[in-house]
Amino acid sequence: MIGRWIEEFVARPFGRLVQHFLVRLSRGGQDSSSSEFELGIGALLGILAAPGAFQCFLLLDRYSTFLNWFRGRLRQNLFLTSIPDKYEFIALAMAVTGIVTVLKWDKILPDAQDYLNLAPLPVRPRNILLANAAAIAIAVIVFSIDVNGIPVLLFPLFVSEAAQLSPAAFLQFAAAHGACVMLASVFTFCAVFALLGMLGAVMPRETFRALSPWVRGLFLVAFIMLLISGFAGTPLIREALVTPGSWLRYLPSLWFLGLYQSLQRAGPASLAALAPRALWGSAAAFLWMVACYGLSYRRRFAASLEGARAPKEQRVFALVAAALDLFAARAAGFPRACHRFVVRAILRNEAHRLSIAVALGLGYFLAFQSASETLAAGAAGRDALPEGPLLQAPLIAAYLLILGLRLAFDLPAGVPANWIFRSILDSRENETAGVARRVIVSFLTLLVLLPSLLLAVSRWGVLIGVVQTLCVLALSLCLIEALLTGYRKVPLTCPMPGFRDNLLMLCLMLVLGFELFTRFGAALERWMFADPLRFPLLPAAMLWGWWWNQRRIRDAREAGELEEGLTFENVVRPAVERMDLS
Repeated sequence: MIGRWIEEFVARPFGRLVQHFLVRLSRGGQDSSSSEFELGIGALLGILAAPGAFQCFLLLDRYSTFLNWFRGRLRQNLFLTSIPDKYEFIALAMAVTGIVTVLKWDKILPDAQDYLNLAPLPVRPRNILLANAAAIAIAVIVFSIDVNGIPVLLFPLFVSEAAQLSPAAFLQFAAAHGACVMLASVFTFCAVFALLGMLGAVMPRETFRALSPWVRGLFLVAFIMLLISGFAGTPLIREALVTPGSWLRYLPSLWFLGLYQSLQRAGPASLAALAPRALWGSAAAFLWMVACYGLSYRRRFAASLEGARAPKEQRVFALVAAALDLFAARAAGFPRACHRFVVRAILRNEAHRLSIAVALGLGYFLAFQSASETLAAGAAGRDALPEGPLLQAPLIAAYLLILGLRLAFDLPAGVPANWIFRSILDSRENETAGVARRVIVSFLTLLVLLPSLLLAVSRWGVLIGVVQTLCVLALSLCLIEALLTGYRKVPLTCPMPGFRDNLLMLCLMLVLGFELFTRFGAALERWMFADPLRFPLLPAAMLWGWWWNQRRIRDAREAGELEEGLTFENVVRPAVERMDLS
């Protein structure tokens, strides 16, 4: 019955419009060679549902009846002791919804292609607006149910079994959990959509296009921090309970936690008092979104074919590109031309700018967090050596920026146009590793090393500041060489690499590399500052590493085990190698 009604609805003109906008929301690009990561709707829904499902099973240990009996926790009030876990699910729902909204922002509002396809048709603009709004509402409902569906059933089930609740109490628990996490997801979508829509409606079109990736990057950093705060919910909630008048009362995730406790009548009173803010905040975000959506939609749809300069022609980006070109001033031929291409493609393409903005924003945030306590201590906390947290701060920013740029190199700017490189470049030669290295160093110098140098000079003086910055550069060069080992591609010209079977191990290695690079690097710097005669050991070690790597490459080339030359494909190695006896 429902399937037949859907078929009849899609057969109508309005239903076709809704279907068109839903397909546009669910797709990453216009073709298979899009610069965005392509996922089918099934794979996307599966990925969005995975975090909540995994988190539920991680809580089995905490709510196991046998383990609680063994630990002597049979008479605990699980409505109160489960507050940190409730906050974790709320933070997870808000973070996932916010990240998806930010990444899909460009697909929500119409573009020039929609204008060319829909404007000549005998369709009222009001119907187009309503169809797009209906598609957005359907997408929000589907994503919210997908993200929160499994935890709505499993988490109340685990708690109910541990507390030996009746079936009616379990249903009330599940209803309260579902209402709070669903409302939190809707609030997040409305708030993000309203903020971005307001910027799109108020700012000049060119300015908004130039600043949009950086604003979205800040949103992504904020949602990543919210997701991290979910795993540290206990101290956060304790602080909110101890000091009810603190700034934490303005945190929306705590509003919905208060609503959760209020629906269950479980207290504490200071937390349940935040429940009205969740309801009024959701209503205000929805009304604000409707107003901003109408204004931004009208402006974007009416101005889709208006001429506008691309972001690369903005003065800010032109100045940044000119500054980055200085690092290739002494190069000639292909290295210089490729450097200019990579720099301008990164500054022009929104996916690349977003990757760099997220990496840089997260790096700055963690660096500031590392150095804030030392800076707050002031002169009283100083000793004869530079402080460890201040030495670690630029290393954090450098690591994440280098990693973000390395990821951006694998995002194609336009694969159908890479024929020009295939036709003019000799595939037997490989000069791209040096170009990639120079591009990373240029961004690193402008965005990390120069600010670090200014702060270090103001803190410790010129000599120590320059030496500390050179140490950061030396350690960064070692990291760049490790990440570019075996790199044989022109940046931004190859299709997206497929899913790797060692993805989990790769993520683990990157996390361990972050800890090693930042903590060991800061300890190494402090060790060298303790005795300046130790500083020559760092360039000596780098020289030995370069010599060892060159010898390794030479031996591999002589043995025929080294793949050389350029490649424009991401070859996926088979999980099982055949003997190929034929």
